[in-house]
Amino acid sequence: MLDFPHISRTGNISAYLIAPLFFLFVKKIIYREEKVERWRWLFAIPSIGYIVDYFPYYISSASEKVEMIQSQQLNYNHFLFKEGIFFPDEFHFFFRQVWLLIFLVLVFNLLWKNKNQLNREESHLNRYIFNFLVFITSILCFAILPGFFRFIDRWGGFTIEVQTLTVSTALIGAGIFLVFNPRLLYGFYWSGSVQEEVKKKEISPAKPVGYSQSEELEQLCKQLTDLVQSQKLYLKQGITINDLSNELNIPVYKISPAINLCYDTNFNQWINKFRIEEFNRLVEKGEHNLLTLDGLASKCGFSNRTTFISSFKKINGKTPSEYLKEKTMISSN
Repeated sequence: MLDFPHISRTGNISAYLIAPLFFLFVKKIIYREEKVERWRWLFAIPSIGYIVDYFPYYISSASEKVEMIQSQQLNYNHFLFKEGIFFPDEFHFFFRQVWLLIFLVLVFNLLWKNKNQLNREESHLNRYIFNFLVFITSILCFAILPGFFRFIDRWGGFTIEVQTLTVSTALIGAGIFLVFNPRLLYGFYWSGSVQEEVKKKEISPAKPVGYSQSEELEQLCKQLTDLVQSQKLYLKQGITINDLSNELNIPVYKISPAINLCYDTNFNQWINKFRIEEFNRLVEKGEHNLLTLDGLASKCGFSNRTTFISSFKKINGKTPSEYLKEKTMISSN
């Protein structure tokens, strides 16, 4: 902070924004709203008010800021800044805590209201999304909780170290959750009737609703399968979901849930299925007599032997060598 004094006092800008933006994020995911609310800019008012209130501090020289940081930010009063020109001392710290809590309560309310619809869907992806949103909301609550102890006898235990610990725990927790649920990194939206339920309330029975979300995803699945099979894209080693997205000009966040819904698997496993089918075709043509196992795997689009054997066993319940042995025995009989 002393080395870079000009970025001090900026934390509250993002602290004021994170909770309302998270609320809009969850709302958009649950209801799949196409329109963005025009009034969302109102959520920026506290941040703007904070910047205006501390404007004199921001235009101070580096040496003046260093002096203020040493006297306040590095001791007990490090969260209770007193340079504001409009609001009382300590106002922003306490208002920030209440502001964050309000929107986290609103997020929990959204999840609670829709929990029955979200949990009754057949798609496994819905449960991952629902659990992810509940988990992230919970760890955000954990991250802001220590700040509320300042309301109780000005608890001196809430230090920079405590804040760093709670925030980093929240971030690490989110990272660990995504390690075990990597499909969420590609983006997602609900598979099922959450949006349809909302539409039923808003659209009269006489007005056509159009495709349901499941039908839309199934149509996309057919488009994906046709493209991959017709152009034999699976033969390209190292092909990624982004390559497919660019080929179809369809965003990844739509492709990933479509594959999950239709095939109950992820992109890599889905592509490997086509490669195994190609391997079976090559064996039927007798190419296993001309090429090694590694050569066949490479010709089918696999970049290494380990992935090939693992994928083959997962799909067929046996290794490629066992499969070829059986084929040889059947042929000789």
